Amino acid sequence: MSDQICLDFKKIKEISEAKIKKFGGEINKDLPLLEYAGIRNSSELIYRATIMSGMIYIAFEAPTKDIGDWIKEQGLYEYVSEWEKSILNKNEAYLTKVEKLHLNWYVESLWMLVWVLGINNEFKFIESVGDNLINMVPDIKKNQNFTYLEKSLKLKPKTEIYNIADLYYRTHWFVVDSRLKGKILNSFNECLVIERRKVLEWVINPSVDWDDIDLST
Repeated sequence: MSDQICLDFKKIKEISEAKIKKFGGEINKDLPLLEYAGIRNSSELIYRATIMSGMIYIAFEAPTKDIGDWIKEQGLYEYVSEWEKSILNKNEAYLTKVEKLHLNWYVESLWMLVWVLGINNEFKFIESVGDNLINMVPDIKKNQNFTYLEKSLKLKPKTEIYNIADLYYRTHWFVVDSRLKGKILNSFNECLVIERRKVLEWVINPSVDWDDIDLST
């Protein structure tokens, strides 16, 4: 593990497991410790949050060209993932339901990411995204850009970021195991957990591209 932080990884595992059980979930004692490779720099985090803020508009019928132009005007196109580029290179009329659904779920990743940035103080473990997310990120309709995030940046400590990443890693195992066993979950939403885990894994794995994040459990 590079960029080491002073953490008791086994203790964090125990804390995550206790919280999952508190919310009615189950744990896998044999699930390995979560790897930690460092934290991305704040600029990368801000750029990703900005790009995702724009991509979400596409799920609600915004023209892909307008979103692409907004991203390019900020000099952020090089930070767009290959999958996102494939969306921006399509006319919005030809997007599939699956693509739109994927973009719609970006709100949960973004909700988690603005927590990492220290902007979202209303985040709760298994509750869905708040109604005021739009006030926390750049608003295309107001022609805002990534500097909107820079003004509010209060990056969470590395320890807090790792702690929450571990929590969602272990929760992900539970929701997948429950689905495979045909169990109906009342408190946990698998898509919510996946989207939040993905962005957290991306944050703590600086060398891995957005499209290549490993979400195995």
